[in-house]
Amino acid sequence: MFGEKADGAAARRKEASLLSRLMATRRPFCFLRMGDMELVYLLAEQYKQLDKIEFGDGPMSGTQGYANPGLSAKHAERLRRAYEGADYLDFHEKNWPNEHLVPRLILQRAPGSYRNPTKEASLVFLTWTESEFKQYCQDRRVGFAAAEARLLELLSKTPEFKQAAKDYWPEKTEIFYHQVRNDGRDLDANLDLVKEDLREFVKEHRLDILFLSLGGGAKILGYELSRELGICCFDFGAMIRAFTYSGCDGNRVARSPHSPFFFRIPFQKHMDTLEQAFSNLTPAELLAKAHGQLLLEVMKKEIGWTFASWEFDFSEENRVAFQKAYQVYRTRYQHLFEASPETRKERAGFLHFCGTHRLTLEGRIFILWFRLKEWVRRAIGFGAK
Repeated sequence: MFGEKADGAAARRKEASLLSRLMATRRPFCFLRMGDMELVYLLAEQYKQLDKIEFGDGPMSGTQGYANPGLSAKHAERLRRAYEGADYLDFHEKNWPNEHLVPRLILQRAPGSYRNPTKEASLVFLTWTESEFKQYCQDRRVGFAAAEARLLELLSKTPEFKQAAKDYWPEKTEIFYHQVRNDGRDLDANLDLVKEDLREFVKEHRLDILFLSLGGGAKILGYELSRELGICCFDFGAMIRAFTYSGCDGNRVARSPHSPFFFRIPFQKHMDTLEQAFSNLTPAELLAKAHGQLLLEVMKKEIGWTFASWEFDFSEENRVAFQKAYQVYRTRYQHLFEASPETRKERAGFLHFCGTHRLTLEGRIFILWFRLKEWVRRAIGFGAK
Protein backbone atom coordinates (compact mmCIF):
# COMPACT_ATOMS: atom_id res chain seq x y z
CA MET A 1 0.00 0.00 0.00
CA PHE A 2 2.89 2.38 0.75
CA GLY A 3 5.32 1.12 -1.86
CA GLU A 4 8.92 0.09 -1.26
CA LYS A 5 11.12 1.88 1.26
CA ALA A 6 14.05 1.87 -1.15
CA ASP A 7 12.09 3.82 -3.77
CA GLY A 8 12.85 7.47 -3.14
CA ALA A 9 15.01 6.83 -0.06
CA ALA A 10 17.62 9.45 -1.04
CA ALA A 11 14.91 12.05 -1.76
CA ARG A 12 13.27 11.42 1.62
CA ARG A 13 16.60 11.72 3.45
CA LYS A 14 17.15 15.06 1.75
CA GLU A 15 13.68 16.26 2.77
CA ALA A 16 14.18 14.94 6.32
CA SER A 17 17.37 17.00 6.62
CA LEU A 18 15.55 20.08 5.31
CA LEU A 19 12.72 19.49 7.76
CA SER A 20 15.16 19.39 10.69
CA ARG A 21 16.72 22.69 9.59
CA LEU A 22 13.32 24.34 9.29
CA MET A 23 12.23 23.01 12.67
CA ALA A 24 15.43 24.29 14.27
CA THR A 25 15.24 27.80 12.87
CA ARG A 26 11.58 28.77 12.48
CA ARG A 27 9.02 29.65 15.13
CA PRO A 28 6.18 29.13 14.90
CA PHE A 29 6.48 25.98 12.80
CA CYS A 30 3.95 23.28 11.96
CA PHE A 31 4.57 20.03 10.09
CA LEU A 32 1.44 18.22 8.89
CA ARG A 33 0.74 15.06 6.90
CA MET A 34 -2.15 14.37 4.55
CA GLY A 35 -3.59 11.12 5.88
CA ASP A 36 -5.87 9.23 3.52
CA MET A 37 -8.77 9.63 5.97
CA GLU A 38 -8.25 13.40 6.15
CA LEU A 39 -7.94 13.59 2.37
CA VAL A 40 -11.29 11.86 1.92
CA TYR A 41 -12.76 14.23 4.53
CA LEU A 42 -11.46 17.33 2.70
CA LEU A 43 -12.73 16.05 -0.64
CA ALA A 44 -16.12 15.33 0.91
CA GLU A 45 -16.17 18.89 2.24
CA GLN A 46 -15.07 20.24 -1.14
CA TYR A 47 -17.90 18.39 -2.92
CA LYS A 48 -20.43 19.00 -0.13
CA GLN A 49 -20.77 15.35 0.90
CA LEU A 50 -19.62 15.51 4.53
CA ASP A 51 -22.83 13.87 5.70
CA LYS A 52 -21.37 10.57 4.42
CA ILE A 53 -18.24 10.72 6.66
CA GLU A 54 -17.96 8.43 9.70
CA PHE A 55 -16.28 9.87 12.78
CA GLY A 56 -17.16 7.58 15.72
CA ASP A 57 -14.71 5.42 17.65
CA GLY A 58 -15.70 2.34 15.66
CA PRO A 59 -16.22 -1.37 16.39
CA MET A 60 -14.28 -3.61 18.75
CA SER A 61 -12.03 -6.13 17.02
CA GLY A 62 -8.54 -7.41 17.70
CA THR A 63 -8.33 -8.91 14.20
CA GLN A 64 -9.83 -6.23 11.94
CA GLY A 65 -8.33 -2.82 11.19
CA TYR A 66 -10.40 0.34 11.53
CA ALA A 67 -9.79 4.08 11.22
CA ASN A 68 -11.50 7.38 10.55
CA PRO A 69 -10.47 11.04 10.99
CA GLY A 70 -12.49 11.40 14.20
CA LEU A 71 -14.00 14.71 13.06
CA SER A 72 -17.55 15.60 12.07
CA ALA A 73 -18.58 18.24 9.55
CA LYS A 74 -18.44 21.06 12.10
CA HIS A 75 -14.62 21.03 12.07
CA ALA A 76 -14.22 21.14 8.27
CA GLU A 77 -13.26 24.81 8.02
CA ARG A 78 -10.61 24.50 10.75
CA LEU A 79 -9.08 21.42 9.15
CA ARG A 80 -8.84 23.09 5.75
CA ARG A 81 -7.31 26.21 7.33
CA ALA A 82 -4.68 24.06 9.07
CA TYR A 83 -3.68 22.30 5.86
CA GLU A 84 -3.53 25.54 3.94
CA GLY A 85 -1.43 27.30 6.58
CA ALA A 86 0.98 24.52 7.65
CA ASP A 87 4.65 25.40 7.14
CA TYR A 88 5.44 21.96 5.67
CA LEU A 89 2.78 19.64 4.28
CA ASP A 90 3.53 16.09 3.17
CA PHE A 91 0.81 14.94 0.78
CA HIS A 92 1.71 11.24 1.26
CA GLU A 93 1.39 10.30 -2.40
CA LYS A 94 3.33 7.07 -1.76
CA ASN A 95 0.13 5.96 -0.02
CA TRP A 96 -1.63 4.79 -3.19
CA PRO A 97 -5.11 6.30 -2.54
CA ASN A 98 -3.45 9.70 -2.04
CA GLU A 99 -1.53 9.40 -5.29
CA HIS A 100 -4.82 9.30 -7.18
CA LEU A 101 -6.90 11.65 -5.01
CA VAL A 102 -4.50 14.50 -4.17
CA PRO A 103 -4.75 16.00 -7.70
CA ARG A 104 -8.49 16.48 -7.11
CA LEU A 105 -7.98 18.50 -3.93
CA ILE A 106 -8.10 22.29 -4.10
CA LEU A 107 -5.91 23.91 -1.40
CA GLN A 108 -4.79 27.52 -1.21
CA ARG A 109 -1.37 26.95 0.38
CA ALA A 110 0.33 29.82 2.21
CA PRO A 111 3.10 31.68 0.30
CA GLY A 112 6.57 30.50 1.31
CA SER A 113 5.33 27.18 2.69
CA TYR A 114 6.93 23.83 1.89
CA ARG A 115 5.70 20.47 0.67
CA ASN A 116 7.20 17.20 -0.49
CA PRO A 117 8.52 17.96 -4.00
CA THR A 118 7.71 14.53 -5.49
CA LYS A 119 5.74 11.38 -4.76
CA GLU A 120 9.01 9.59 -3.95
CA ALA A 121 9.87 12.17 -1.29
CA SER A 122 6.57 11.69 0.54
CA LEU A 123 6.10 9.81 3.83
CA VAL A 124 9.07 11.84 5.08
CA PHE A 125 7.97 11.42 8.72
CA LEU A 126 9.09 7.78 8.58
CA THR A 127 12.58 8.70 7.39
CA TRP A 128 12.79 11.74 9.66
CA THR A 129 11.96 9.69 12.76
CA GLU A 130 14.46 6.99 11.83
CA SER A 131 17.37 9.27 10.92
CA GLU A 132 16.77 12.73 12.46
CA PHE A 133 14.50 12.43 15.51
CA LYS A 134 17.11 11.33 18.05
CA GLN A 135 19.62 14.05 17.20
CA TYR A 136 17.02 16.79 16.76
CA CYS A 137 15.56 16.22 20.23
CA GLN A 138 18.91 16.43 22.02
CA ASP A 139 18.97 19.26 24.59
CA ARG A 140 15.36 20.26 23.88
CA ARG A 141 12.20 20.28 25.96
CA VAL A 142 9.98 17.81 24.14
CA GLY A 143 6.34 16.87 24.68
CA PHE A 144 4.31 13.89 23.49
CA ALA A 145 0.52 14.15 23.46
CA ALA A 146 -1.51 11.14 22.38
CA ALA A 147 -3.88 8.41 23.44
CA GLU A 148 -0.70 6.30 23.80
CA ALA A 149 1.33 8.89 25.75
CA ARG A 150 1.00 7.17 29.11
CA LEU A 151 1.92 3.84 27.52
CA LEU A 152 5.03 5.39 25.97
CA GLU A 153 6.00 7.04 29.24
CA LEU A 154 5.77 3.77 31.16
CA LEU A 155 7.50 1.72 28.48
CA SER A 156 10.34 4.22 28.09
CA LYS A 157 11.40 3.54 31.68
CA THR A 158 11.82 -0.22 31.15
CA PRO A 159 15.12 -1.98 30.39
CA GLU A 160 13.47 -3.69 27.41
CA PHE A 161 12.61 -0.37 25.78
CA LYS A 162 15.96 1.24 26.55
CA GLN A 163 17.81 -1.62 24.91
CA ALA A 164 15.53 -1.93 21.88
CA ALA A 165 15.21 1.83 21.23
CA LYS A 166 18.82 2.89 21.85
CA ASP A 167 19.46 3.73 18.19
CA TYR A 168 16.34 5.91 17.87
CA TRP A 169 15.41 7.37 21.26
CA PRO A 170 17.00 10.66 22.47
CA GLU A 171 19.14 10.64 25.61
CA LYS A 172 19.99 14.20 26.68
CA THR A 173 16.42 15.41 26.38
CA GLU A 174 13.76 16.60 28.79
CA ILE A 175 10.68 14.63 27.77
CA PHE A 176 7.16 15.21 29.05
CA TYR A 177 4.00 13.19 28.36
CA HIS A 178 0.34 14.14 28.15
CA GLN A 179 -2.39 11.50 28.02
CA VAL A 180 -5.14 13.22 26.07
CA ARG A 181 -8.58 13.64 27.60
CA ASN A 182 -10.71 10.46 27.70
CA ASP A 183 -7.84 8.52 26.11
CA GLY A 184 -8.52 10.25 22.80
CA ARG A 185 -12.09 9.01 22.52
CA ASP A 186 -14.98 11.32 21.61
CA LEU A 187 -12.47 13.62 19.93
CA ASP A 188 -15.11 15.37 17.87
CA ALA A 189 -17.01 16.54 20.96
CA ASN A 190 -13.90 17.22 23.06
CA LEU A 191 -11.63 18.90 20.52
CA ASP A 192 -11.55 22.35 22.13
CA LEU A 193 -11.26 20.90 25.63
CA VAL A 194 -8.30 18.85 24.42
CA LYS A 195 -6.82 22.03 22.94
CA GLU A 196 -6.97 23.85 26.27
CA ASP A 197 -5.43 20.85 28.03
CA LEU A 198 -2.57 20.94 25.52
CA ARG A 199 -2.12 24.67 25.92
CA GLU A 200 -1.60 24.21 29.67
CA PHE A 201 0.71 21.24 29.06
CA VAL A 202 2.94 23.29 26.75
CA LYS A 203 3.02 26.28 29.11
CA GLU A 204 3.61 24.25 32.26
CA HIS A 205 6.64 22.46 30.82
CA ARG A 206 7.87 25.33 28.61
CA LEU A 207 7.97 23.02 25.60
CA ASP A 208 9.94 23.83 22.48
CA ILE A 209 8.31 21.11 20.38
CA LEU A 210 5.08 19.16 20.69
CA PHE A 211 4.70 15.76 18.98
CA LEU A 212 0.98 15.18 18.46
CA SER A 213 -0.67 11.85 17.61
CA LEU A 214 -4.39 12.52 17.48
CA GLY A 215 -5.81 11.65 14.05
CA GLY A 216 -7.48 14.55 12.28
CA GLY A 217 -7.48 16.51 15.52
CA ALA A 218 -3.66 16.70 15.46
CA LYS A 219 -3.82 18.67 12.23
CA ILE A 220 -6.15 21.32 13.62
CA LEU A 221 -4.62 21.60 17.08
CA GLY A 222 -1.03 21.35 15.90
CA TYR A 223 -1.49 24.24 13.49
CA GLU A 224 -3.51 26.43 15.85
CA LEU A 225 -1.27 25.89 18.89
CA SER A 226 1.92 26.45 16.90
CA ARG A 227 0.60 29.91 15.99
CA GLU A 228 -0.89 30.79 19.34
CA LEU A 229 2.07 29.63 21.45
CA GLY A 230 4.96 30.23 19.04
CA ILE A 231 6.23 26.65 19.19
CA CYS A 232 7.00 23.80 16.80
CA CYS A 233 4.22 21.21 16.39
CA PHE A 234 4.89 17.94 14.60
CA ASP A 235 2.08 15.69 13.34
CA PHE A 236 3.60 12.46 14.70
CA GLY A 237 0.72 10.13 13.91
CA ALA A 238 1.50 6.42 13.88
CA MET A 239 5.12 6.91 14.95
CA ILE A 240 4.05 6.75 18.58
CA ARG A 241 2.80 3.23 17.88
CA ALA A 242 6.19 2.37 16.41
CA PHE A 243 7.88 3.41 19.67
CA THR A 244 5.33 1.53 21.79
CA TYR A 245 5.19 -1.43 19.37
CA SER A 246 1.38 -1.28 19.50
CA GLY A 247 -1.01 -3.26 17.34
CA CYS A 248 -4.00 -1.08 18.27
CA ASP A 249 -4.59 2.65 18.56
CA GLY A 250 -4.83 3.91 22.12
CA ASN A 251 -8.27 5.41 21.56
CA ARG A 252 -9.79 2.34 19.89
CA VAL A 253 -10.21 -1.35 20.51
CA ALA A 254 -9.43 -2.32 16.94
CA ARG A 255 -6.28 -2.98 14.97
CA SER A 256 -4.48 0.05 13.63
CA PRO A 257 -4.80 0.62 9.86
CA HIS A 258 -1.01 0.54 9.39
CA SER A 259 2.01 -0.09 11.61
CA PRO A 260 5.44 1.55 11.29
CA PHE A 261 8.29 -0.51 12.72
CA PHE A 262 11.58 0.09 14.51
CA PHE A 263 11.85 -2.72 17.08
CA ARG A 264 9.84 -5.35 18.95
CA ILE A 265 8.79 -5.16 22.57
CA PRO A 266 8.11 -8.59 24.18
CA PHE A 267 4.39 -9.38 24.41
CA GLN A 268 4.45 -9.83 28.17
CA LYS A 269 6.18 -6.49 28.76
CA HIS A 270 3.85 -4.67 26.38
CA MET A 271 0.72 -6.14 28.00
CA ASP A 272 2.05 -5.46 31.52
CA THR A 273 2.47 -1.82 30.58
CA LEU A 274 -0.76 -1.59 28.59
CA GLU A 275 -2.81 -2.89 31.52
CA GLN A 276 -1.17 -0.30 33.75
CA ALA A 277 -1.75 2.51 31.23
CA PHE A 278 -5.37 1.53 30.45
CA SER A 279 -6.63 0.09 33.71
CA ASN A 280 -10.32 0.60 32.85
CA LEU A 281 -10.53 -1.82 29.89
CA THR A 282 -13.37 -4.34 29.97
CA PRO A 283 -12.46 -8.05 29.64
CA ALA A 284 -13.49 -8.05 25.96
CA GLU A 285 -11.53 -4.87 25.25
CA LEU A 286 -8.43 -6.26 26.94
CA LEU A 287 -8.71 -9.50 24.98
CA ALA A 288 -9.08 -7.55 21.73
CA LYS A 289 -5.97 -5.50 22.55
CA ALA A 290 -4.07 -8.73 23.20
CA HIS A 291 -5.21 -10.17 19.87
CA GLY A 292 -4.17 -7.01 18.03
CA GLN A 293 -0.76 -7.31 19.65
CA LEU A 294 -0.41 -10.96 18.63
CA LEU A 295 -1.30 -10.18 15.01
CA LEU A 296 1.33 -7.43 15.01
CA GLU A 297 3.96 -10.15 15.39
CA VAL A 298 3.11 -11.60 11.95
CA MET A 299 2.77 -8.34 10.05
CA LYS A 300 5.33 -7.35 7.42
CA LYS A 301 8.20 -5.42 8.96
CA GLU A 302 11.01 -3.23 7.70
CA ILE A 303 12.86 -0.81 9.96
CA GLY A 304 11.76 2.74 9.24
CA TRP A 305 8.81 1.75 7.06
CA THR A 306 5.12 0.95 7.47
CA PHE A 307 2.69 -1.67 6.21
CA ALA A 308 -1.09 -1.84 6.11
CA SER A 309 -3.01 -4.01 8.57
CA TRP A 310 -3.69 -6.71 5.97
CA GLU A 311 -0.05 -7.07 4.86
CA PHE A 312 1.16 -10.17 6.67
CA ASP A 313 4.47 -12.03 6.55
CA PHE A 314 4.42 -15.54 7.98
CA SER A 315 8.20 -15.86 7.94
CA GLU A 316 10.04 -18.08 10.39
CA GLU A 317 11.12 -15.07 12.45
CA ASN A 318 7.57 -13.74 12.73
CA ARG A 319 6.10 -17.17 13.49
CA VAL A 320 8.62 -17.73 16.29
CA ALA A 321 7.79 -14.32 17.77
CA PHE A 322 4.07 -15.11 17.50
CA GLN A 323 4.46 -18.48 19.21
CA LYS A 324 6.41 -16.99 22.11
CA ALA A 325 3.74 -14.33 22.57
CA TYR A 326 0.95 -16.88 22.16
CA GLN A 327 2.23 -19.05 25.01
CA VAL A 328 2.14 -16.04 27.33
CA TYR A 329 -1.32 -15.12 26.05
CA ARG A 330 -2.72 -18.62 26.67
CA THR A 331 -1.63 -18.57 30.30
CA ARG A 332 -2.38 -14.95 31.01
CA TYR A 333 -5.80 -14.51 29.42
CA GLN A 334 -7.36 -17.96 29.41
CA HIS A 335 -9.74 -16.90 32.18
CA LEU A 336 -11.27 -14.33 29.79
CA PHE A 337 -12.03 -16.67 26.88
CA GLU A 338 -15.52 -17.58 28.14
CA ALA A 339 -16.08 -14.63 30.45
CA SER A 340 -18.93 -13.07 28.43
CA PRO A 341 -20.66 -13.16 25.03
CA GLU A 342 -18.35 -10.32 23.95
CA THR A 343 -15.16 -12.17 24.88
CA ARG A 344 -16.42 -15.34 23.18
CA LYS A 345 -17.10 -13.39 19.98
CA GLU A 346 -13.68 -11.74 20.12
CA ARG A 347 -11.98 -15.08 20.81
CA ALA A 348 -13.81 -16.69 17.87
CA GLY A 349 -12.50 -14.02 15.50
CA PHE A 350 -8.96 -14.65 16.70
CA LEU A 351 -9.27 -18.44 16.40
CA HIS A 352 -10.62 -18.02 12.87
CA PHE A 353 -7.53 -15.97 11.95
CA CYS A 354 -5.17 -18.51 13.54
CA GLY A 355 -6.90 -21.40 11.78
CA THR A 356 -6.96 -19.69 8.40
CA HIS A 357 -3.20 -19.10 8.58
CA ARG A 358 -2.39 -22.39 10.36
CA LEU A 359 -0.77 -20.64 13.32
CA THR A 360 -2.15 -22.71 16.21
CA LEU A 361 -3.69 -26.13 16.77
CA GLU A 362 -6.72 -24.52 18.44
CA GLY A 363 -7.21 -22.37 15.38
CA ARG A 364 -7.05 -25.33 13.01
CA ILE A 365 -9.61 -27.24 15.09
CA PHE A 366 -11.86 -24.16 15.15
CA ILE A 367 -11.71 -23.82 11.36
CA LEU A 368 -12.46 -27.52 10.85
CA TRP A 369 -15.45 -27.31 13.17
CA PHE A 370 -16.58 -24.06 11.52
CA ARG A 371 -16.44 -25.65 8.06
CA LEU A 372 -18.14 -28.80 9.25
CA LYS A 373 -21.07 -26.82 10.68
CA GLU A 374 -21.32 -24.87 7.42
CA TRP A 375 -21.35 -28.14 5.44
CA VAL A 376 -24.10 -29.56 7.69
CA ARG A 377 -26.21 -26.41 7.27
CA ARG A 378 -25.89 -26.60 3.52
CA ALA A 379 -26.66 -30.31 3.50
CA ILE A 380 -29.79 -29.79 5.60
CA GLY A 381 -30.87 -26.91 3.36
CA PHE A 382 -30.30 -29.00 0.23
CA GLY A 383 -32.25 -31.92 1.71
CA ALA A 384 -35.15 -29.67 2.61
CA LYS A 385 -35.44 -28.63 -1.03
